[in-house]
Amino acid sequence: MSVAETEGGVTLQRAVVIGGSIAGLLTGQVLSVEFDEVVVIDRDDLDTASSSVRRGVPQARHPHTLLRRGEQILNTLFPGITDELIRHGAVVMPMDRVWWWQHRGYRAAVPDAAPIISCSRPLLECLVREHVEGNGVVEFRTGETVDLISNGGAVTGVCVRDPSGTSTEIKAELVVDCTGRRSRADHWLTEIGYPSPEMQLVQSDVRYTTRVFHRSTSVRTDGAAGYFVISDPKAKKRFGTAMPIEGDRWIITLAGLHGEGAPTDLAGYLSWAQTLPTAKIASIIEDERPIGAAVRYRLPGSEWRMFHRLAAHPSGFVCVGDSVCSLNALYGQGMTSAAVQVVALREALARSDVMDPEFARTFYRLSARAVSPAWATATGADFIYPETRGHRPWPTKMINRYVTKCVVAGQHDSTIATSLWDVANMVKHPTSLLSPSALARTVRYSRRGPLLSYKPITPR
Repeated sequence: MSVAETEGGVTLQRAVVIGGSIAGLLTGQVLSVEFDEVVVIDRDDLDTASSSVRRGVPQARHPHTLLRRGEQILNTLFPGITDELIRHGAVVMPMDRVWWWQHRGYRAAVPDAAPIISCSRPLLECLVREHVEGNGVVEFRTGETVDLISNGGAVTGVCVRDPSGTSTEIKAELVVDCTGRRSRADHWLTEIGYPSPEMQLVQSDVRYTTRVFHRSTSVRTDGAAGYFVISDPKAKKRFGTAMPIEGDRWIITLAGLHGEGAPTDLAGYLSWAQTLPTAKIASIIEDERPIGAAVRYRLPGSEWRMFHRLAAHPSGFVCVGDSVCSLNALYGQGMTSAAVQVVALREALARSDVMDPEFARTFYRLSARAVSPAWATATGADFIYPETRGHRPWPTKMINRYVTKCVVAGQHDSTIATSLWDVANMVKHPTSLLSPSALARTVRYSRRGPLLSYKPITPR
């Protein structure tokens, strides 16, 4: 397919997106502004009317947090989508009612912070997919991308095998790989004569077990909208979350690092939850009615394909989302990491011609700048545990000691608590915790030691 000439300049005719998950859908939406046609290819049948768990996204049965930065990007791409989610049952979690236990105390309440919008991954993905399909430019096709088509060092399309086994070539000016950790980009690049990127892997052996429970009004939660619990890393490597979602349900995950995994039977699940440093999540498990069976998921850790360090890239091909950077899912950064990469793609499209070999270099540099703060916070948190393996930057131990002081200070001071939430939500850079005012407040309040309170304090 050729690039069309118009009176206004060049019109890009077709882009192909491989993978129809959140990263692929957001990529399709951004590309629909620049291209006449966008084809999104996925192995699953992307039925826009379905909000069930897709086979290609087994992790969709587990909690997915749309961080504040991700929500901002979604509302830019799809104005009003937060309100739509709420109309479909998503739960608004005010930040002064989110109870976060870490380092032997609850984080101080932050009533002025933007709330968390909590819903299941299938609901979010279904609504986003409906918006993308509704723009009239994006077409969904079912099939498996088996190879790239290239010509003279440029990627010019893909070869797709449909469910019947028939292979078809689809020509395109730009191909974007959004297939996640299973991406074959390394193999494809090598096949057409380009180097594959270096992989950074931080191994933390993440294991989590999720169950869904009925959410009744009779069970006492002491006013909390949801719970996040992190055990003292010196004692255990265990985590727990309880979040309300649509359909009057709780979605509860018990997780651990380095071999710490919760059992799937209800009695064992409850017993494991009772080892957490606060009994709140165990109380829900004990008092509410379970819905369905438990599901498990396991990840080796965080991985980053360092495309931005490659000396050469083919024109017409880039990777977005977990195909580039996939983080420890315990920290809830995955969908927002994909969203900030899509913003980087939009900026690269504004700066450079997709037919130019420099387009990929421009995009990957912007993408690396966007995801590096999330990578630093996720891997830095994993390196608290001595069993974690991987490239450990030299100041990691010093930074982790300071962050621990910030967490303790945030139990007493809502200003530091707000800063911690802003960093976790990817709204502010982690270096914001090093500002003179943050340093002073951290030193002042961390001296008080862990709060050891029954519930978060609400500072006056």
